[in-house]
Amino acid sequence: MQYYPQYSPKQKWIHWVSAVITIIVSLILFVKLPASYFFDGMSHVYSLHKSLGVVIFILTIWRIYVVIEDKIPDVLPKNKKLPRVLSKSVQGLIYILLFILPLSGYLMSSNPLNVFGIVSIPSIYMPNTYYTFFHTLHKCGSHILILLLMLHIVGALYHYFWLKDKVLQSMLKNS
Repeated sequence: MQYYPQYSPKQKWIHWVSAVITIIVSLILFVKLPASYFFDGMSHVYSLHKSLGVVIFILTIWRIYVVIEDKIPDVLPKNKKLPRVLSKSVQGLIYILLFILPLSGYLMSSNPLNVFGIVSIPSIYMPNTYYTFFHTLHKCGSHILILLLMLHIVGALYHYFWLKDKVLQSMLKNS
């Protein structure tokens, strides 16, 4: 059996849970699923979107801690400079956006943030121009995040099907 670098079990878990939650959060508002499909009203859909945003924010902070603690395995050869730069850039921008988007989502609202009906985070009063700025940042950043995630997925599939290397397997279960 051929050895290939592996992400730690914590890194894999955080990666896949973050991916699923990010897809759900994106679908809730971007696809504009009918509110009645999930709940009785649109306010519940926004509440779920915001609550899951808090989960993503916490997971991202934990993810950064785990990356610092466990390090990132060298799944790409050191002599492949362009693929390494592209990979690290896309992953880095995804991390940044997974931090900025929940924060800007919170800051763009003048209402308290009710997290799953358990915790209420008070709103921060700011002039309207700040709310507008954070709303624009949240909206533009979410579009950029979706593009980066698609690029990330295409890159993983490229490695698996075209290059036939073990990059994708490094984030999957140990074999």
